[in-house]
Amino acid sequence: MNTDPSTLNSLKRKPAPSRLAIWLALWLAASAGTVAKADEAPVADAAAPIVQPSLTITGEYWRTVDGGLRTGGLWNVLADLTLEVDLARLGGPADSALVAQVLGNKNQHEEVSVADYTGAANPVSGIHAGDAWRIFNLHYRQSWADGAHTLKLGQLAIDDEFMGSEYSGLFANSAFGAMPSQVATPLAGRYGGSGAFPIYAVASPGLLVQTTLNDAWSWQTGLYYGGPGLDEKDNHGFEWTDGAGLVVFTEAAWTGKLASLPNTVRLGGAYHSARFDDFESLADGRDDATTRGLYSFYVVHDITLASRAEDKPLLGAFWRAGVSPQSDRAVVSTYADAGLNWFGPIPGRDDDIAGLAVACTHFGREFRRASGDEAPAGTETALELTYRAQLTPWWALQADAQWLFEPARDADSGRRETATVVGLRTEFAF
Repeated sequence: MNTDPSTLNSLKRKPAPSRLAIWLALWLAASAGTVAKADEAPVADAAAPIVQPSLTITGEYWRTVDGGLRTGGLWNVLADLTLEVDLARLGGPADSALVAQVLGNKNQHEEVSVADYTGAANPVSGIHAGDAWRIFNLHYRQSWADGAHTLKLGQLAIDDEFMGSEYSGLFANSAFGAMPSQVATPLAGRYGGSGAFPIYAVASPGLLVQTTLNDAWSWQTGLYYGGPGLDEKDNHGFEWTDGAGLVVFTEAAWTGKLASLPNTVRLGGAYHSARFDDFESLADGRDDATTRGLYSFYVVHDITLASRAEDKPLLGAFWRAGVSPQSDRAVVSTYADAGLNWFGPIPGRDDDIAGLAVACTHFGREFRRASGDEAPAGTETALELTYRAQLTPWWALQADAQWLFEPARDADSGRRETATVVGLRTEFAF
């Protein structure tokens, strides 16, 4: 399953300028196709700035205090800068914008990750990434009918739009973000370990269409290039993997009332056209065995259990489940999570949130068989308890504890020891 250096050298990606040219051509095509009609002059708020910047800086410290592979900790920092340019103010179509998002990651140790302490497959934090500055999102956005219909074209990330839950975003463990059953399977080993799906921290060219059908129903579909490239220093956002095929995500959502409280259900599916490792054949001793195509399905359910007032929940719950049924190629065959958000648990601190959630990641049978001695357990479970304190409108502090059951096997003891991890996250938003 490993790829030797000579093979990796033969898979060098094209220089960044040619990739920028591809993106620029896509953006120009979108701009040309959305010019306002002569009798529909662009409408813009003269008081709003033409360029709207936002900056979020997140710092974390995580420490494995018991179990796992060894005790120890480290810190990491993420800077997230987004610029939104109102193209209507510059003479473009009404409700059009250009969005650019730049990510900067810094870790205490480049060669060591939290997984080296915990042994868990899912990182304890969804913002962990390699040291790099890179363009993440870079796209043209066009809306119609007061935002009922939206088109995005350019550099996009799937997990910005799909698989998300209103309540799961509180939790730090990466499993509560992009669902492992949908995105954990990488491209075939011949591509050097490149990811198959454009999710944080690397995106790829894509097209997204969103539409609101009525008060209850909405739908979105995205088409993306299926090789965002490696999470490494020299990938500044455009080192896409060659020959990686296409991936499509589609999702329908229904929003209604349950016992007079908001209730949202999302049903989605995905298909990737590239080649993936055939773990069944690899386990049987066949070298470099691959197979084409990967599909999956998922469901997301957000429920408001109690509310202080309209649009102000007191207790919210979520559950999600996903399946990738092709056992010969799926790294994660099934995934499920569930959790609770308690808003304002301390009197006088209405903006604070406490949460408890559990995530279960079940790895594919053939993937485990092909992995040999390094195979993960059948199911890795994460339990997370967290409290987010909103200290000021721009500063939040979040304490977190996680218990990671059935992580990697300790080489000395031969046992899988539950890892207990504590963390502290501070976030500044401007």
